[in-house]
Amino acid sequence: MTRSLMASLLAVIGILHGCNIIPIFSRQDPSPTPEITDADVNNYAKTVLNIESQRQIAYQKIQKIIGNSPPEIACDRPDSFKQLPTEAQKIAVDFCNNSKDIAQESGLTTSKFNLMTEKAQEDNILKKQIQNAMIELRQNN
Repeated sequence: MTRSLMASLLAVIGILHGCNIIPIFSRQDPSPTPEITDADVNNYAKTVLNIESQRQIAYQKIQKIIGNSPPEIACDRPDSFKQLPTEAQKIAVDFCNNSKDIAQESGLTTSKFNLMTEKAQEDNILKKQIQNAMIELRQNN
């Protein structure tokens, strides 16, 4: 189970091999770096789990359309969608929009979600806190 949770976290962070749809959103808030609270960690973990399930669905749909593994697609780089057929582009755009909605509904701003994603790549303590929160969420569901 821990491996599955780690894979989910890394997929959202964008460092999981084979993760080709990465939900990093366009920057909109250039405000100073906010503090990351325990509530933020829990909201982020919940968001990661929700987004990962959507990412898997989108990935499978795109894979079915193009007949093989999709190229890397990043939500903050719309030009990364251009090599996809129109139907697959729509799936990728819908995934990105839904991911953003999921993050915002969890109480995280776009800038806070992106900040936590970036920090989790560099900060093993934060990454472990997120993993633990994900494990707890999975066990309670």
